[in-house]
Amino acid sequence: MKDNKDNATLELPGFGEPMPVASEPRKILKLVPRQQGKKQEQLELLEVLGPTDCSGLPAWVFDENTDLTGLPVWR
Repeated sequence: MKDNKDNATLELPGFGEPMPVASEPRKILKLVPRQQGKKQEQLELLEVLGPTDCSGLPAWVFDENTDLTGLPVWR
């Protein structure tokens, strides 16, 4: 079943014939040579912390100047 008011939609602005689109001239892209990046290197940050356990995390070492939480002992 067709509604008689469907034709009214075509009278709204923007529903007419589309305007012709002027094509823009294509720009020629110049290829830029790719720059080589620096090679990555592995930093050994855990060596500074001392011995590590089997998981690679720093092992707990008793220190007289710190308590069990790792905070310094005030004397």
